[in-house]
Amino acid sequence: MSMLKKLKIVLRKHQWIFEILHPFHKAYRTLVMRVAQARYGINPKKVVFSSFMGRSYSDNPRYISERLHELCPDCEIVWLFQEDKIDSVQVPDYVKKQYRITREGLIEQATARFWVDNFRHTESLYLNGKKQFYIQTWHGDRGFKRVGDDNEKLPHKVLRMEDQCAMMIAGSRFGASTYRTAFHFKGEVLMDGCPRNDLLLRNDPAQVAEIRRRLGVEPDVKLLMYAPTYRDALERCAQDAVLDISRTLDHLEARTGEKWLCLYRAHYLNTGLNVQRDERLIDASRWPEMAELLLVTDMLITDYSSCGGDFALLRRPLFLYHADAEEYLRESRSFYFDIEKSPFLVAHDQAELEKLIDETDAEKARENCEALDEFFGTTETGHASEAVCRYIMARMGEEKTREVSA
Repeated sequence: MSMLKKLKIVLRKHQWIFEILHPFHKAYRTLVMRVAQARYGINPKKVVFSSFMGRSYSDNPRYISERLHELCPDCEIVWLFQEDKIDSVQVPDYVKKQYRITREGLIEQATARFWVDNFRHTESLYLNGKKQFYIQTWHGDRGFKRVGDDNEKLPHKVLRMEDQCAMMIAGSRFGASTYRTAFHFKGEVLMDGCPRNDLLLRNDPAQVAEIRRRLGVEPDVKLLMYAPTYRDALERCAQDAVLDISRTLDHLEARTGEKWLCLYRAHYLNTGLNVQRDERLIDASRWPEMAELLLVTDMLITDYSSCGGDFALLRRPLFLYHADAEEYLRESRSFYFDIEKSPFLVAHDQAELEKLIDETDAEKARENCEALDEFFGTTETGHASEAVCRYIMARMGEEKTREVSA
């Protein structure tokens, strides 16, 4: 473990150390960025992207980045990555990669007209609010576990940058309202949807076949996906699967007479998911794009994850498995609403889950997903990526900025 990671762990546990060191850290980063802007200026066509704190080339930022290159090929696109990820992450040839938490990364952000990411920044970055636009594409639009400052169980709160955002995006009225309370965001919310969900609404059979081919799954095989969220106490640890996946696959195969496989996926804040040995299980935790996995999934089982709200767009069977709900509420998070009174189909043990599976045919699954859309006030259009790109392109020349030197 690097010294930087060890320091982060210490800072999370001891708020008083953070409070002493943070002003010096903020002053250093602000100085670097101010000097960079004064020396190089701001490039009106540079956009800096990052996803999940530099862990991957994925999610909403990825789809905006790729669509922006199509619509505006002369844009300079920079992606910031963590040091241990930058060499392994595959990006298109037109993308410039840079280390996120370095002087070079700060300079890229200081000289970019636009920042686009999907996670929360501390307020230690310098943003020129008159000449730069920060676009927050939060990754959990229809999540029901409390986040940000709505999560009363956070050990300590840190000042964040959401009040400096030019715009956030949402795919539902529920998501937009969450930004107001969890992030204290008072600015514009673009309601065209989440860019990562555009491919779900397209539901292109050719793309489905290609993703299944890359996964090594035969065309006639059904896919179950199990995607639990992380528990706060197990961040950066492997997590045990609560669901008996093998028993669930046995039940599906007996009921349908078809072959089933299970894609299981650990949350990005976990190092993995501990599951029983079964040749029918495929570890999809390292697959870079969650939306692609949802697209090829015939049935989703999750627990407290926002991926359920995305999957509902496909009108396929969706179940929540809450065998440890009391423990989760006690040790991790509380919820924005009473899930038992929502349209979600919830099981608390294997018998209840199997009963729900037996009772949920294609028509009931479609009706349930439509009810979830209505419950959340879903506003997905299938054109969210382009909407964000049009927003960016319309603001490229709003301020007279000095081009950076080549």
